[in-house]
Amino acid sequence: MRAHIPAGVTLVCVSKYQPVEAIQEAYEAGERHFGESKVQELKVKMPQLPADIHWHFIGHLQTNKVRDLLKLRPYLIQSVDSLHLLQAINDEAAKQGFVQDILLEVHVAKEETKSGFTPAEIEDLRLKIEDFSNIHVCGLMGMATNTEDETEIRRCFNEIAKLHTGEIISMGMSDDYKIAIECGSNMVRVGSKIFGERDYTPKVKAVFFDQDGVLYNSMPYHAKSWAWAMTKHGLPYTEMECYRNEGRTSTGVIQEHHLQMFGTDATPELIEAIYQDKKAYFTKMTGGFPGIIPNVDKVLQYLHSRGVQCWVVTGSGQPDLFNALNDVFDNVFCDIITSFDVTHGKPDPEPYLKAWERSGFKKSECMVVENAPLGVRAAKAAGLFCCAVNTGPLPDSELAAEHADRIFHSMQELLDWIKESAILSV
Repeated sequence: MRAHIPAGVTLVCVSKYQPVEAIQEAYEAGERHFGESKVQELKVKMPQLPADIHWHFIGHLQTNKVRDLLKLRPYLIQSVDSLHLLQAINDEAAKQGFVQDILLEVHVAKEETKSGFTPAEIEDLRLKIEDFSNIHVCGLMGMATNTEDETEIRRCFNEIAKLHTGEIISMGMSDDYKIAIECGSNMVRVGSKIFGERDYTPKVKAVFFDQDGVLYNSMPYHAKSWAWAMTKHGLPYTEMECYRNEGRTSTGVIQEHHLQMFGTDATPELIEAIYQDKKAYFTKMTGGFPGIIPNVDKVLQYLHSRGVQCWVVTGSGQPDLFNALNDVFDNVFCDIITSFDVTHGKPDPEPYLKAWERSGFKKSECMVVENAPLGVRAAKAAGLFCCAVNTGPLPDSELAAEHADRIFHSMQELLDWIKESAILSV
């Protein structure tokens, strides 16, 4: 790959979703620039790899992730796509006392799914940049329309090149980097040409199941009880917010919402009061047992019969629910990770990393079954293959946005796929 990159052009190896071992191998071959698209995944990988790697953040960055990303001191944030994000990075860099290098993302492709400033907005933004003293705009980043039409690809790259006035112009990926270089790019982002196309179908020896919404049909009751208890204590909360925060520990749910509303942490007394009210309302609605997700018992029985280990990895802190698991599901589970076993709940990868470490298997031999976007995010940040079974009201797009490897709409669909795909190692 290196032989195809001219002098003066920086190669950024797109290492997102790649295992640490593959990145280390590329490093030993002489590469120093690597690109990641998820803050949590970067947080996991950085301590395991050489300190002189230049980490580029190349994915869509949410403003609520800016603080965590800047704590990692990325070499370059390439995907600054809005004035709101620009302001958030500048303000957080000022708080942390340094200047962050960034690229402005330009949107010229004929695809609404791509983000970024329009060419006209880039021109207007040049007049405002001086107001941001804690960022250094190093140049522009952009992507071409996803097409085989070389004329359209060149149009996109040439339009970005015309706007370029900085040090860096980051254009071109695995399929179009040669055209991008011809159009003036001096930085390319290449993944599959370096690491190869990944086989996302594992040979599974252990499956880590989330609990609520995957094993128990409990999420409708959790949503109602969280909305009721939070609102009762002056923190208006909707059922949809509960689904979007599913996977967090109870303390995490309350703290996250309190911080968003008031900019401060909730007191321990408030957390306990909300949690006890939520738990009581949940028990009142369900009688303590919400029932199981249809056909999940068939999935578990099939895996168990094939010698596959079944685990539970949950953010739940309700002992009555996880203590009943083996009685309900005929002792198929070999272990359980709960909120009491971790310091950081989902979407942090710690719960799934702990399950993986305890299992003793390779990551490629483990699989996660989730239903929630934050759970998928935790699984992928842990470097694990993740099947999402959408048992709730959120659209598939929210699971896809977190890079679920497969999305199903019922446990029967999941079971059919398991039987047909030859993913089992036994």
